[in-house]
Amino acid sequence: MKQHYTILAILISLSSFGQRLAYVDTHKILNAIPEYQQSQLEINRLSKNWENEIARIFQMANELSVALEAEKVLLTPDMIKDRGVTIKSMNDSARAKQMRYFGSTGSLFSKREEMVAPLQALIAGAIKEIARKKKLDFVFDKGSSVSVVYANESNDITSDVLRQLGY
Repeated sequence: MKQHYTILAILISLSSFGQRLAYVDTHKILNAIPEYQQSQLEINRLSKNWENEIARIFQMANELSVALEAEKVLLTPDMIKDRGVTIKSMNDSARAKQMRYFGSTGSLFSKREEMVAPLQALIAGAIKEIARKKKLDFVFDKGSSVSVVYANESNDITSDVLRQLGY
């Protein structure tokens, strides 16, 4: 909530100095770009494949664990220990893959960055060009974590950015 008040104070102080402000919704722009939609489909496909791969490993470890419990009375302590090590190793392997694929520096994050960063750079260039043409001093992104408390629709340059990009 404090962030909202800070942004509001900045907007009020800037507008009192005759600054020209506008806002843009980058989420709306990204969703209007077919390449972004394709990249989202590819990212979702990869994510689903990796989730299935990890789920299969956990399932195999679970099946081994159930089998171990059922056969425990027939096994020697060394056999029980060996199977326990195998089960633990499979669970550890699945967790390691989860981190490698879905961690904060994982493959999914890298792939998303690789596919979306060029589109974001293209959008940023279009915003900059429109801001210069319209002699704007500031453009806020309504689609990001910086929220806009109030926005006059006449200051929305989202459609201008889409036009500039050819969409």
